[in-house]
Amino acid sequence: MPTPSGLAGFIFDIDGCLARGGHALPGVPETLAALRQRGFRCAFLSNENQRTRAQVVDKLNGMGIPATTDDVVTAAIVAAEVAQELHPGRQVLAIGAEGLLEALRAKGAVLVDSAHAAEADLVVMGKDPGFSQKTLELVCQAIWNGADFIATNLDAKVPAAAGFIPATGPMVKAVAYATGKEPLVCGKPSRWAAQMALRALGLRPEAGAVVGDTLEQDIRMGQEAGLFTILVLTGATSAAEAAAAPDGLRPDQILPDVNSLPAWLEGQAIRLAKEAPRHDEQRPVSQPV
Repeated sequence: MPTPSGLAGFIFDIDGCLARGGHALPGVPETLAALRQRGFRCAFLSNENQRTRAQVVDKLNGMGIPATTDDVVTAAIVAAEVAQELHPGRQVLAIGAEGLLEALRAKGAVLVDSAHAAEADLVVMGKDPGFSQKTLELVCQAIWNGADFIATNLDAKVPAAAGFIPATGPMVKAVAYATGKEPLVCGKPSRWAAQMALRALGLRPEAGAVVGDTLEQDIRMGQEAGLFTILVLTGATSAAEAAAAPDGLRPDQILPDVNSLPAWLEGQAIRLAKEAPRHDEQRPVSQPV
């Protein structure tokens, strides 16, 4: 587990951590600018799978958070890489929006349409805004015919302007329940998501921290990947839930929000300075034998 003194960069969740309902939380753009000015690297990891990477970058920039495609990793991108790594050349039935479809095409996946769904060797499933009974039947038929099953994530809900909305998990769970086959989950908290986020950050785990609002996704991933873990209370997790978290889900640090990071870092620096040995301390004089 890394120590705060060695931190050089942060992997930020987006929804519930930096933003809510398409708008940056107050003060967040200024806080990230201040962190970057101090030399900290910033990467962004989201279980978002409907938007393309370019659309996520546009969203961040539009909120006043500068980002490039090299800084951003989504669950769709992770799922596409895992599908290519584990199932190269397979016929893929993709259930989701353009973010997932584009990511799979970029990896050379052979996509089948709904008319040939039963011929698919692999189902890759994200959040489908048009998910219906017909979609459920198509996916189940493919899996019953022997197709392997990958999901971008199992998030139950995501923060929105008016509270929360259902996420990808309820759709994936409907398929798993009907088929009796659980998917291989590629987004947070998987090791693949952590590896791709660290690649975007350009740091080893001991020099990085993950900052997020969920225990099961953000904190579990960070703990398993050897990152320092910071939970913020602006999204899905309450202070009481954080305090009661079991081992493996217990964050290294809990902060009210992302804007508390600079003061926390200052406090860590002061604490470490006090604990460090003073160079002017007089060394013991050796006594003659």
